Amino acid sequence: MPRSAAPYGENKRLTFVIAILIICFLALVARLVYLQVIVRNDMVSRADGRAVRAVYESALRGIIMDREGEPLAVSSPVSSVVANPKVLLQTLQGDFDREKDACEQNINFSQDCHWILDKAIDEKVSFLRYQKLRLLDLSTILNIPIIELINRLDERSQRGFYYLKRQLSPADMQAVEALKLPGITREDGFQRFYPDGELTGQVLGFTGIDEHGQEGIERQYDDWLSGQKGKMLVRTNAGKRAISIIGEEVATAQGQNLQLSIDKRIQYLMRRELLETMHEFRAKSVSAVMVDVKSGEILGMVSLPDGNPNNPVERVPELMKNHVITDVFEPGSVIKPVAMAAALDAGVITTRTIFPTRGIYSIGKNVVRDVHNYGTLDSVGVIRKSSNIGMAMISQKMPRQKYYDFMKRMGFGGLSGVNFPGEQTGILRNPKKMGDFSYATTFFGYGISASALQVAHAYATIANHGVKQPLTLIKRTVEIPGEQVLSPEVANAVLKMMETVVQDGGTGKRANTQSYTVAGKTGTSHKVINGGYSKNRYRGLFAGVAPATNPRVSLVVVVDDPTSGAYYGGLTAAPAFSRIIEASLKILGVLPDKIDKNGKVNLDIDRSIFEESDYAGVSDVKP
Repeated sequence: MPRSAAPYGENKRLTFVIAILIICFLALVARLVYLQVIVRNDMVSRADGRAVRAVYESALRGIIMDREGEPLAVSSPVSSVVANPKVLLQTLQGDFDREKDACEQNINFSQDCHWILDKAIDEKVSFLRYQKLRLLDLSTILNIPIIELINRLDERSQRGFYYLKRQLSPADMQAVEALKLPGITREDGFQRFYPDGELTGQVLGFTGIDEHGQEGIERQYDDWLSGQKGKMLVRTNAGKRAISIIGEEVATAQGQNLQLSIDKRIQYLMRRELLETMHEFRAKSVSAVMVDVKSGEILGMVSLPDGNPNNPVERVPELMKNHVITDVFEPGSVIKPVAMAAALDAGVITTRTIFPTRGIYSIGKNVVRDVHNYGTLDSVGVIRKSSNIGMAMISQKMPRQKYYDFMKRMGFGGLSGVNFPGEQTGILRNPKKMGDFSYATTFFGYGISASALQVAHAYATIANHGVKQPLTLIKRTVEIPGEQVLSPEVANAVLKMMETVVQDGGTGKRANTQSYTVAGKTGTSHKVINGGYSKNRYRGLFAGVAPATNPRVSLVVVVDDPTSGAYYGGLTAAPAFSRIIEASLKILGVLPDKIDKNGKVNLDIDRSIFEESDYAGVSDVKP
């Protein structure tokens, strides 16, 4: 019997279903076209906005070297632990909730279920315990107490970036990465290191944790040394980890190297001799600076006490202060050769002018005294005996404006040009506003203040036949023409006067050396305490140049507040000057110019100054 036809209603239902399926298919196709064609660019942009972030690549900071190319400051690769607190805490919360559900459904029978399900324990407390469990290893590696670590993250729960720990060792960073915690990533960078510790710390200064200069050369030349950080756009996953590089917006430019004029060998022997001086005379501080008279390059600059820039605890003002540049003081008698040069240059006296000193000299109601009654002295004798009276008599002959202008030309009362942070100008008062006595005292070093660097610069100018070379802490690559601020004849005459200071009958015999002739001047000044001159606190100085026959360097040694009994510059500073100047000239290859009684010269040099072990960064001087 033939099969009967399907009822009409059944066919209608089938047609309806097919129609619905076709409509759904067309709607799906339309939606796909809409998403893939019409709004694709907009959707991609919105997705990128959520999943793209900028990654910065640190630039390698330039090396700082001494004049011989020895590294003084270098940067080593380090890593930092970066947290995305928002992602980390949300992930931990999600994991905790899932584990709680598993415990409730008896899927997870871990030992922690009892406190997760304990109704007597608040859920926040349970989550805190869970955080401790998950973050304990991270806490141990970073050496951050677990509660402190959790609190740090909670306080920044809405932030996407936070440094948990900066500058980790490679081993610690590897251990952190092995934990594979969500929202915990690494950032590569660099850490500054100073191989010689205290040796050049006050010259170099130091950088902060972000490798930007905070003090000294590091601060002054920060732009030059820093380079340019690179910037890359990367696409990240849900845990904010980079999964692909989109493109580079800024290329990384490494920092440029910097070569200083400082000679590390001279720096070392300076520090060694100053240490001995500081201990011997129980001084509050000691400092020294050496300048190449021909080029103006600073070859050595040391202040004690000092600190190790590698140790953040020692980066304090009393240890990192560069007294050579930042301290100004009344220089005392070391100013006398400069004042003598002013008078000779002005033509108001000659080297043969006679001064009847007689031990006491009145200016108005005030009295100038010498240590002894030297009787009649010529200009040479005034310097050799360091006569205050002789200099006061010269002041009465010297036109005030000419004196002021001369001292300005010699570098007093202004910046030296080395561009060192914290440099002080000192005080050079307009003599037109001074009384006769106050004006006279500036000729023997009172009523005027200067830094050790300014004094060394003035002596270098005299030694360089009156040509003033610009000072620099950067090694010269080309010769810089100087300025003739003093006639060569006067400069040479004053140099000859200063030679007599270290000879028999002079105040600076202890500054003499075995191998080189020396020209210099002692200085002793009362310290200013609470606005007045102290009767028993002093500053001893010796400033000089060598070899006197053809000067190569000037050197100033300052002994501040010696308390062992001796305080005159000829007793405290001169011996250190002698030892430093002799060894330094031999390091520089300067041939001795002093012949002994047997017609021989001393060519020996203390080789211990070249031993690497001598450069150990040990904090052996503290205030």
